[in-house]
Amino acid sequence: MRKVYKNIFGEIISKSNAAKLDEYHLYYYEKDSDLLKEIEFISEDSIYNINYFISENEDENQVFEYLKEKSDFFDVEKREIIDSFIISTNKLYSLSVDELPLISRTVFGVDDPENFICSQVIDNETQQPQLEKTVKCWYTTNENGEKYAAIECSYEEDGTLELAIDKTSDPENEENWENYDYNTFSDLQQRFDTDISYYRTAELLPKEAYQK
Repeated sequence: MRKVYKNIFGEIISKSNAAKLDEYHLYYYEKDSDLLKEIEFISEDSIYNINYFISENEDENQVFEYLKEKSDFFDVEKREIIDSFIISTNKLYSLSVDELPLISRTVFGVDDPENFICSQVIDNETQQPQLEKTVKCWYTTNENGEKYAAIECSYEEDGTLELAIDKTSDPENEENWENYDYNTFSDLQQRFDTDISYYRTAELLPKEAYQK
């Protein structure tokens, strides 16, 4: 593994300089590559959190045993690409509270890995999404060319749209936002040339992604 020390602002620093700081981050990369495997968040010489990026050929139980020796608090992330989407599954452990993790699944576009379009909480027992906790966002740019979540959606227990908040008319003024639900979604669709039917239900990916 290749180690890189960074301060809390993400700037690369030396190991000796890191030792002088109250808090810093230690990045582990695969040897001879830029593939990030692990980030340790360190405060006063103790690891208080770990982000671990697991690959398909790793044993999840072994990774769990390895991480719990380092910290009580860690997040194991697995990423896969389907069609033009990145699906990130996160298992967040807080061992001082419970050995069962909080599981979430988040979808990003391959062309925009910073802004999520769908986030779901997964039930530990059934491994199925708790649809009423799903959040989806549709993005566009404001008058300054900055990208923002123009439509935010929440859902019912059966996965149908509960509320779609349209901010496009006045992104900065909540009083001018418009609300839609499953029955009035067609009115929202008429406001846009882009097909936004994906946002009418809590389905993780658009149907066409499963058909390819």
